[in-house]
Amino acid sequence: MALVIALAFFVAANDDNAVQEPGIDTAEAWEEFERLLRSHYAYFDRLGGDSADRQLARSRKLALAAETPDELRRFMQQTALTFMDPHLIVGPFDEQDFSIIYSGADLRAAYAEGRYEIVEVRRDSHAAGADVRPGWRVLSVDGQPVRQAASLPFGDVLPNPSDAQLSYGITLAVNGRRGQQRRVLFAKPDGKQVELELPAPSKGRQAGPSELVSVERVGKSKGFGRILIQNSLGDNDTIAAFDEAIARLAVAEGLIIDLRNTPSGGNTDVARSIIGHFLTEPKPYQVHTIPAVERELGVPRTFIELASPRRPQFRGPVVVLHGTWTGSMGEGLVIGLDAAAGAYTIGSDMGDLLGALWNFDLPASGARIDMGVEKLFHPDGTPREDYVADLAMPHGDIGPDGSDPLLPLAIWYLERAARDRTAPRRRGSST
Repeated sequence: MALVIALAFFVAANDDNAVQEPGIDTAEAWEEFERLLRSHYAYFDRLGGDSADRQLARSRKLALAAETPDELRRFMQQTALTFMDPHLIVGPFDEQDFSIIYSGADLRAAYAEGRYEIVEVRRDSHAAGADVRPGWRVLSVDGQPVRQAASLPFGDVLPNPSDAQLSYGITLAVNGRRGQQRRVLFAKPDGKQVELELPAPSKGRQAGPSELVSVERVGKSKGFGRILIQNSLGDNDTIAAFDEAIARLAVAEGLIIDLRNTPSGGNTDVARSIIGHFLTEPKPYQVHTIPAVERELGVPRTFIELASPRRPQFRGPVVVLHGTWTGSMGEGLVIGLDAAAGAYTIGSDMGDLLGALWNFDLPASGARIDMGVEKLFHPDGTPREDYVADLAMPHGDIGPDGSDPLLPLAIWYLERAARDRTAPRRRGSST
């Protein structure tokens, strides 16, 4: 869903409080931004307690002292980052902005107990090609000590990041600024240090298949089908491409749907079309709530999306693979195939792009903001960002030894299912 809403605010061109650019009033511009966050951002409370209020108070003080429009917008961008939500983005962007995660990222890092560690590496990226692996510690980024590097994305708006914010910050740092290479000093598990200059992630991914979806046979006897969605959930031509893939694999003993390369999300029409191949009746696949309605009117707004049967049908066992580069609609498709189709899921933590995305223009500042206005849930009530696979794994794309950590497990599951029909299944499975 991509709704564009222009917020109508009149900005005086010659206000005494304006920063030195015609048409920009600092106080009005910040009020416009903060009012929108408070009214429409579905995850405003994700920092807990009054943390968001205190954060906005800190940011407001800095923003009102901004001397240029670019500085004002930078404070907005940094404030958005404190919410640790890849869907919450303030533009326009320039070369000083950090790469968008996870569509513009090839690494995921985490902070815990004083260590900054790589937890995910994207397959077919320059980071993977340089043999960066999960478990490597980050010591510095672009010559800055790691703690400083992890704090840098937040600037002065967040002087004391939480552990979770440090994890988000170091992930931003190791992926570098937009279009620019990064220099990262790592320590391998054996203690050996290695410093690598890595191209920008957006330039580093090796050329992949040109198809919207890729199809192959896997397993010892090649009796199982594997369909890889090639970051194409936003292309309506994927509907027909997936239809064709299912037709080609109609006699397969089992099916693997690989969603590990869907960081850019997509749209619900494509997702529902895919789920429909595994249904014999309409079933719920995702629940939406819109907190903005309840905030304004005191009336909860909740609705359930259904997926309906489509041909050709596939009635064998289905496994879904996911990881960090399963983002937004990719995450929705994972929970939908689980909830509606009874698929067995294997994977690591997904991208955690929060909510259904709406887009807003901010006329008072000339900025643009993307945010999740609708909270999303599995039909069983689990928030989409809290979903855990049937078989949860620490790594999704590449294991510490460089191998694929998930595909062998999917084949194992299907072989067991084909042999004796005793493979574990999620409660309520219909396959």
